[in-house]
Amino acid sequence: MNEVLRVEQREATVELTLNRPRARNALSRELIARLTDEMRRAGIAPDVRSVIVTGAPPAFCAGLDLREVAHTTADEAEHDASALLTLLETIDQLHKPIIAAVNGPAVAGGAGLISVCDLVICGASAVVGYPEIKRGLVAAMVMTYLRRLVGERHAKYLLMTGESVSAERAVELGLATEAVPDDELMSRARHYAQRFTEMPPEALAKTKALLGRLRHLQHADALEEARKLNASMRLTSESRAGVASFLNKS
Repeated sequence: MNEVLRVEQREATVELTLNRPRARNALSRELIARLTDEMRRAGIAPDVRSVIVTGAPPAFCAGLDLREVAHTTADEAEHDASALLTLLETIDQLHKPIIAAVNGPAVAGGAGLISVCDLVICGASAVVGYPEIKRGLVAAMVMTYLRRLVGERHAKYLLMTGESVSAERAVELGLATEAVPDDELMSRARHYAQRFTEMPPEALAKTKALLGRLRHLQHADALEEARKLNASMRLTSESRAGVASFLNKS
C-alpha cells in the first residue's frame, strides 16, 4: 500500500508530499496524524532548517476526507476536530519556516493548511477556496487563521460564498505570497528554502515566534515585547558574528 505522505530530505529541507492523488490528497485521519508527526520531527531535527509541503498531482489538497466525515460518530467528530486543530497549531507554532508549494486546488481543509504556512507559493493553475458552506459545514477553525490573513471583509466573501479564487487573486487577497508558472513551482519553493538555510537560525526562529505573540498583545505590550527581544538579540553570537562580518566588508 502506498504511503499517504512522502517524506524526502534535500540537504537542510524536508519535503512533505501529500500522497493520496486518487482522493485529491484529502486529509484523512491517517494523513493528518502523519503530517503532525513529521512536522514535529522536523521541528526538533538539528539538520532541518525548513519544510516544504506540496501535493501529488493533480491537487494540493481537497480538504477533509468526506468519506470519513459522512460516517463519523459524535466521539469521532470531537476527536477529528481536535486532531485537525493540533495539526494547524503545530504548523503555526513550529519555530522553523514552512513553505507551501500549491500545485493545484487547495480547498476547504487544504486552504486551511496553507493559511498556517509561512510562505505560500502558488502555481499558475492553483485555486484556493473555502466551499464548506456548500456542504452544510462551517470552516470554523480555518476562519480564525483566515481573518488574520485577509481581514473580515474578504473573509466574509470567501467563507459565505464558498467561491474559489485564482492563484493571482490569492496573492492580491493575502492568501498567498506569490504566483509562478506551474513548471517553476518547486524550484521557487526550494529557492526560498535555500535562503532560509542561509539565515541565522536563532534570529529566524525568534522572528517567527514574535510575530505569533504579537497577534495576542495590545500595542503597548507588543512594543515592550519587541524592545526586550531587540535588546537580547544584540547579545547573541549570531548577531555579533553578523555585525562583525558586515563591518569587515565596509
